[in-house]
Amino acid sequence: MNELIATGLTKRYGATRALSGLDIRLISGTVIGIAGPNGAGKSTLMRVLSGEERPDSGDLVLVRDGQATRDFKVAVVHQEPQVWPNLSVWKNLEVGREEEERASQNRGDAETEKILRLLSIDMFADFELVDLPLAVHQRVEIARAMLHKADVFLFDEPNSALTDEESKALFELMERLAQAGKIVILVTHRLNDLVSACSDVMILREGRIVAELRGDSALTEAAIAAQLTLTEHVATTTSAVGGTPKTPMKDQKVLLALKSCADAAGAFQNVDLDVRAGTVLVLAGVEGSGARELTQVIGQFRPANPGRTNGCATEYIAASRKHTVFSNMSVAENLAIRLGRDRMTTAAGTLSLAAINRLADNSVRRYTIKVGHHSNPVTSLSGGNQQKVVLGATLETNADIIVVEEPTRGVDISSKREIYALLKSYCRAGKAVVLFCTEVPEMYDVADEVVVLSRGSIAGRISMSEISNVSHLVEVIARFERKEAHAQIS
Repeated sequence: MNELIATGLTKRYGATRALSGLDIRLISGTVIGIAGPNGAGKSTLMRVLSGEERPDSGDLVLVRDGQATRDFKVAVVHQEPQVWPNLSVWKNLEVGREEEERASQNRGDAETEKILRLLSIDMFADFELVDLPLAVHQRVEIARAMLHKADVFLFDEPNSALTDEESKALFELMERLAQAGKIVILVTHRLNDLVSACSDVMILREGRIVAELRGDSALTEAAIAAQLTLTEHVATTTSAVGGTPKTPMKDQKVLLALKSCADAAGAFQNVDLDVRAGTVLVLAGVEGSGARELTQVIGQFRPANPGRTNGCATEYIAASRKHTVFSNMSVAENLAIRLGRDRMTTAAGTLSLAAINRLADNSVRRYTIKVGHHSNPVTSLSGGNQQKVVLGATLETNADIIVVEEPTRGVDISSKREIYALLKSYCRAGKAVVLFCTEVPEMYDVADEVVVLSRGSIAGRISMSEISNVSHLVEVIARFERKEAHAQIS
C-alpha cells in the first residue's frame, strides 16, 4: 500500500486564497475522486500535487513501501489534451522517452503497442493527431500517462471527449492502476462518473477538504450534489438543476437559414435548418453524426457548401478552453479583447484603459466571475470561472447568434445553472443561441428545440415544450437515431 500525504498546503494568487491549509491523505488500491464547486481550489491542488506549482507553505510526501519520500513521479491526464497535433500518435508517445527508444530501430515497443490496443487507438498509430478527433487526442494523453511509470496518476476530466463505452474502459484501466499500487485521483464534474468509478470522494471547498463520502449508502449523486451546492436536497428523478419552461418555436424571426447545406469535408449533407430569434437550439448526436461539425459551420468556424443564407453576426466558442482563453492575458484583457474599437478606444482612437476596467468590473459582477481582481491572470481562475470569462466576453459582443460547443464542459452544477440563465436571458433580447451538447440532462435544462443528427443527416427535431422529463427526452432521441440507422441500412 502506498500513500500520498499533504499537510497544511497553502497557495495564494494575489488577494485570492486558492488553498487554505489543506490536509489530505490518499491511499492506493482504489480510485479516489475529488469534487468541488468552481473556484474551490481543485485546479490549484492538482497543479501542486503534480509539481507544476509550488505551495506557499505545507508539505507533500509519498510513503512508498513504508518509506517516506518527496521524490516521486506524477502523470497528469488533462481535461484539455496536452499533445502535439503535428506529430503521429507514435511520435507523441515517444516524446520524453527518447533515451528508451534510441537503441531500437523499430517504431515504439511492445509495451506501447499493448497500451495502444488497450485504449483502442492502435489503428491510428501512424496518423498525425491533427487529422484525428478530440476523443483520440484524449486517449493519446492517457497512453502517455500510462507509459510515464508514475507513482501518482491525476485524471482531470479525462473522459470529457469519450463515449460511454470508452469511458467504461478508461475507468477499468484506472482501477487496474490503483490495484497495482498507484495513487489514482479522478477530478470531474460528472457526478455519475464519481459514483461509478470511485470508492471514496473528497469534497473540496474554499481551499480545504470539508467532507469525505465513502460507501454505497453515502456515496451517491444526490449526496455529492448537495455538498457542491450547499443544499440539503437535489432532485434525482430529472436533472441536477431542474428543467425550465421552454419557448414555443413558432412565429419567431429567422436569423439564419441553411438550405441544402453540406460540410466541405463530408461530415453532413443536405441539411435544412432555421435558427430563430429568442430560442436556444441544441444540436445533438454522437461523434461522427455531423452534429459537432454543423455547429462549427453555423459558427463560421468550418467551411460549408453552399454555405449560409440570411447572414448575420455570429460569435463562436470552441469546446476546448485552450482555443478560447488568452492564457498570457489578464481577466480584464480577456473580457475586452473580442470587442470593437468603438467600445475600447478614446475619441482620439487610442486604447482606453478606463473603458477596459469599467467593462471588466461590470462583467465580473454580471457573470459572477470569482476573481480577486480583474487584473489577475486569467490562468489563476478555476476552469469554470475561465469559461464564464469566455462566455461573458462573447455575450458582450451582442452578436445575433452565439454558437457554443459543450458550453458547460468541466463546470460544476452551480455554475451550470448560472450559464444556462445567461444564455436564456440573451435569447430574451431577440438573439439566438446554438449549442452542441453531449449530455441529455444539459439539453433538457437549456434547450427550446433539439435537432438530432445521425450519420450526417437530420434524424429528427424535438420541441422541448412537448418533453416532460429527461427520460422522455432520452427515449425520443434514441428513437430518432434508431430510425435513421434503419433507413441507412435499408
